[in-house]
Amino acid sequence: WLLGSDGSVFAYGDATPLARPKSLGLKSPAVGMAVTRDGQGYWIVARDGGVFAFGDAGFYGSMGNKHLNRAVTGMAATTTGHGYWLVASDGGLFSFGDATFRGSIAGRRLSNPVVGITAGADGHGYRIAERDGSIFSFGAPVYGGLGGNPPPAPITSTVPSVDGLGYYLLDSAGQVYAYGDAAYLGNATP
Repeated sequence: WLLGSDGSVFAYGDATPLARPKSLGLKSPAVGMAVTRDGQGYWIVARDGGVFAFGDAGFYGSMGNKHLNRAVTGMAATTTGHGYWLVASDGGLFSFGDATFRGSIAGRRLSNPVVGITAGADGHGYRIAERDGSIFSFGAPVYGGLGGNPPPAPITSTVPSVDGLGYYLLDSAGQVYAYGDAAYLGNATP
């Protein structure tokens, strides 16, 4: 699936589109999504922390209509599919359902904003990624990052590998960085 900022979901291959963007009533742009383990549902999160559930994804709460210090930039689901985490650009972390709060980097002096989050393979921990490729772990293994050697273009997002034993970082120029068991398959740079 590809997610548009208006909440549109574009499906390719055997992915089934479940979202109807006109019915979402987004107050701010959509910034991330997480998929249930069986692939029959997903959540969409907006910059204001509003969460929308589709298919077999259960709704466990959101930060919509609550004051946030900074905008939400990503989300990750637990392996059970009964919870999720939201992360904000200042490193603030919000947990819902069976997602356990293990800490955050909110309140620290960050040199770069947070751009995303991935869950560990066991679903009990997570990794937070900054725009320079730095990775902060809370109960999930770290397989590498770019913090000591930032990429030429800023990191825009992170996604887990299929089994959660690795992750990808994507920069704004289309370069992909693979860690752990995440297979490098190419990139979108010219």
